[in-house]
Amino acid sequence: MASPSKAGFPKFVDGDVLVIVSTTQYYKLHSQVLTTHSPWFAEQLAAKPPPRLNPQARRENAAAFRFELHRAPGGEGPGQFIRVDVNESGRSPRSSLSLMPDFENGKVENIHNQSWDWLFGVFYNREPRFDDTSLATILTCVMAVIETAESVGAIDHVRDIVDLALMRQDNVLWTSIMGNPVVWIELGRRVRSPAIYREAAIHLIGQWSVIKDEDKERIGEDIRTVLSRKADELALAKEAIEMRILGHYPQFMMRTALDKPGRPSYSGDIYMWMSVCFFRQWFAQNVSDDRTRRAPDGGLNFYSALHEGGGAYLTHLDFKTFHQYFPMSIKACHVLEANMGVLKEDIKHFVGDLMVERSHLKRAEHDIGWLTCARIEKEDMPWFTVASKGLKRKEDELKELYSALGEENALRSRSSMMMMNLDSREKGKGGMGKGKGKERDQDQDIDIDMGMGMGMGTAAPLLRPRKRLRVFEEDDGEDVDVEGEGDLRETFEQQQQRILERGHGGSDDDMDGDDEDDGGDGSGMFIPEDEF
Repeated sequence: MASPSKAGFPKFVDGDVLVIVSTTQYYKLHSQVLTTHSPWFAEQLAAKPPPRLNPQARRENAAAFRFELHRAPGGEGPGQFIRVDVNESGRSPRSSLSLMPDFENGKVENIHNQSWDWLFGVFYNREPRFDDTSLATILTCVMAVIETAESVGAIDHVRDIVDLALMRQDNVLWTSIMGNPVVWIELGRRVRSPAIYREAAIHLIGQWSVIKDEDKERIGEDIRTVLSRKADELALAKEAIEMRILGHYPQFMMRTALDKPGRPSYSGDIYMWMSVCFFRQWFAQNVSDDRTRRAPDGGLNFYSALHEGGGAYLTHLDFKTFHQYFPMSIKACHVLEANMGVLKEDIKHFVGDLMVERSHLKRAEHDIGWLTCARIEKEDMPWFTVASKGLKRKEDELKELYSALGEENALRSRSSMMMMNLDSREKGKGGMGKGKGKERDQDQDIDIDMGMGMGMGTAAPLLRPRKRLRVFEEDDGEDVDVEGEGDLRETFEQQQQRILERGHGGSDDDMDGDDEDDGGDGSGMFIPEDEF
């Protein structure tokens, strides 16, 4: 942002743009500052060059540009500026608009006129002073600034200021968001406030199943899609947790085959088995009565009871009812309840994630009747999603490029292997014995290379030195080093044949083309006969 120079805000002596809001409110600003902070002003200033001011106008520091505010019918909204042409004297022949006073009893009454003062002050690093006597008054000021900034494309320069002004309200703000999250989530999107957006989204997701359709329609489609997806993810998580709880057994009840458990081993856990049975019957009854994830509160009371444990559910009175059908001694009753306590402690951690409170307001201090465990990441915020699409497209393009390069390299590698095999077959036809042929080929390579190095003609091709090949065989732990060109006479199929002969001991019976393991040791390999 620019720093004030001379005379200061709002009437700079060296300002070249006269901005008239009303008969009592006008500004003399710098075109460079307006161009930097507002795309709308930048477009208007560049649309037509200013007049060449005469010496008298320059001595009087007359403005070369002039903008007058045009009010919409009814006076609603911040209005729109109209550029008015000026002559060489820096004056307008006649104003194209009728400007009305904006004060009553000497005080400015129009909040939108005040919002222009706040906005132009922000351009010059001046923090606006909102009326923060209550959330309602500061919200009125904030909304006026937002509308004014949006009208000239300067919303980016007021977002942080608006966000900070609202954050200062602390619990008053969070309480208002909890009471009306539909309105606040849209405001959070307009000012791109992660804190406000996240708080409103958490409350909406927690009660998504009971929100009326007309209220959902008031939310933008992009945000509504995110909230619906998050609500579905939460519902699936709750269903998975309930299934895990119903299938849970305490660790000490489990046995392994090595323990060779018998009837006496399991009979020692009879009270825990009774506790598991009693707990599952109670759990199934709650599912049947829609007190779990399908409850109006999203299962908050049910999961809270599971997380609290102890006497929050299946109390001593419930056990008395149970013992009416399954009577037992007083000592056995205490043992059964003690085992139920152990099971309850095991169950607690399953619902731990659902009990996390990610909102600023806590359930212990405020009446929040829904889960607030939803996690809102940056990717779930509309402005971050739009910004990341370009990066994602670039990543996809890079992946496609790397994939194409990989396929091209693989094709070149296959072509190179085919050429080497053809070269090997041709050399194999002219070879004379494995050992002597190897030495002769090596000498030939050396002669050819030396001949090329000494300038003995260009007809002979310059061959690359052959790589040393090492073949590892797993049957007898012996590796065979094959050096030079001699091995390249053998085709790939002949090398496979030789390795298989070593693996089977060179027996003719083993190479009869059968795909079964004759020795029964699991070392058989199916090799199609047409390859040999």
